[in-house]
Amino acid sequence: MKRLKYIFLIIISIDLAGCATVARGSNVDMVIDTQPAGAVVTTDLETKQSRKLRKENPDSPASYYGCPATPCEFEMSRKAEFIMTIATPGYEAVEIGVDHSRHKESMNANLAGSAGVGVATAAGVGALGASLASAGYITTSAAVAGTAIAAATVAGGVGLLSIGVDSATGALMNLNPNPVFLVLPPKGKDFEKDPKVALIRRKRTETPEEKRARKLEEKRLKKLEKSKKEKS
Repeated sequence: MKRLKYIFLIIISIDLAGCATVARGSNVDMVIDTQPAGAVVTTDLETKQSRKLRKENPDSPASYYGCPATPCEFEMSRKAEFIMTIATPGYEAVEIGVDHSRHKESMNANLAGSAGVGVATAAGVGALGASLASAGYITTSAAVAGTAIAAATVAGGVGLLSIGVDSATGALMNLNPNPVFLVLPPKGKDFEKDPKVALIRRKRTETPEEKRARKLEEKRLKKLEKSKKEKS
């Protein structure tokens, strides 16, 4: 029985790091290009280093993620949500709201990895069960049943643990939109504002009651969209 526990511990610990966390990482490059090139990109998200410095010294000036001239890129957390401003002389400054959503391929990879862990566990438990059965400690039917239960339990449990790790690190997420290619409007020309900007600003100031109402509305809209896709 000690060997069985040892097999379980090794298999689970290997997968606990999270498939997507290892493959994709918790950060991603935010890529921006513009026409014309050379635009300055700023965000309203303070850098980790700046927050740390200002915690130690409140008088230190804050610095934010961004880049001095397009085309450019800068590293961001996959879980980030921020407003990006792109500006250059002679053109209108454009604000873009950036949020995140789940990466379906990474979710599928997690589930596939969990199934593999279940198969590996089944092989180990099956071998141990066969040995115990041949020695007369348990019946053959009990060994077969134990193998199936072990595979299903470990695959399900490890899958949930792995997804949990990846969700915590943000590895299951994608930033939207990314990459960004923007044709800047000339100064004085009307252009369509990004509605996501207002939403992100509202989310930062909403009360708990407003947050619950927004979540319910988002669920309703998702169900409506899903229903439309199924009918079409």
